[in-house]
Amino acid sequence: AFRHWFSVAGAAALSFAAAVVPAAAQTVLTISSWVPVTHGLNKDLLQPGAQKIEAETQGRVKFRFLPKAVSSPPASFDAIRDGQADISFISHSHLANRFPLIEFVSLPLVADTATARSVAAWRVYTKHFAKFDEHKGVKLLTIHAHGPGMSFTARKPVRQAADLKGQKIRVGGGMSLKMAEAMGASPVVKPPKEAFELLNGGVVDGIFFPAESVTSFKLTGALKYMTTVPGGLYSDSHAVIMNQKKFDSLSKADQQIVERFSGEFMSRMAGESWDRADRAAMKELKDAGIEETRADARFLADVQAQTATIRNAWIALVDGKGLSGKQILDEFIKE
Repeated sequence: AFRHWFSVAGAAALSFAAAVVPAAAQTVLTISSWVPVTHGLNKDLLQPGAQKIEAETQGRVKFRFLPKAVSSPPASFDAIRDGQADISFISHSHLANRFPLIEFVSLPLVADTATARSVAAWRVYTKHFAKFDEHKGVKLLTIHAHGPGMSFTARKPVRQAADLKGQKIRVGGGMSLKMAEAMGASPVVKPPKEAFELLNGGVVDGIFFPAESVTSFKLTGALKYMTTVPGGLYSDSHAVIMNQKKFDSLSKADQQIVERFSGEFMSRMAGESWDRADRAAMKELKDAGIEETRADARFLADVQAQTATIRNAWIALVDGKGLSGKQILDEFIKE
């Protein structure tokens, strides 16, 4: 979940100073970001990551943030594959049918932090699923996930799982949609930027979001209750991707530097960014007087039971590929 469904990366494009080298020796990589310049994915991930790579390559590789995104969020994968920009990120929930294997990252009751979920996701996904090439056509730099998804409501608190039954819940698609359906809620799939009006007008009763998204979208005033769920009610997985031809055009030495600051290194950076934003948001939500219910053992048992079909469907999908879905899921939870 992000501050804006589609927004410019900032009024002014960002660039970074690097060692002075002949222009011919430089490769300039363009970054298309569809969240605001102040978002953690920019200021805590892409910007510092770019600076590290520029420094390590002694300016042979430079980065330029485009003044606005080259596409809508769901079209970002194709835009990078087709060379409209060199680097961007995607939310797998926008393209759920294209990335079925990665769904395990978003399952409920798995991890209390984005960092734990993100690093485990990278390790397990690359170990077991890299060979299926779900991100075919682009260079996959990393995978990460936002913090624990929660339930927020405007009129009635959600003290037990059964309290979600019949409530109209705004979701963004992907796992949040599946979770709402499994819990007996009535999901309303709308972009996050419409959430305030939907809540204020009584069109929906609540939303599923991580904490940071509530404050990012300025929804605090439209909500009264939040239910925090140990392990998360769900999460969304994301990928940072690069145009394959542009990656291939780098020297072997510079490719190795890009890869050193990608993968697990980048997944940890992303997770830590989400976690910082969640901590700040939780303080803001509590200061605003939003009443918190922490899901108890019965609540968690009900979630586990009601979402078994989601887990089992994923396990069956993986079993059909000749792997053990249950074993991989157990490994992910252990990680």
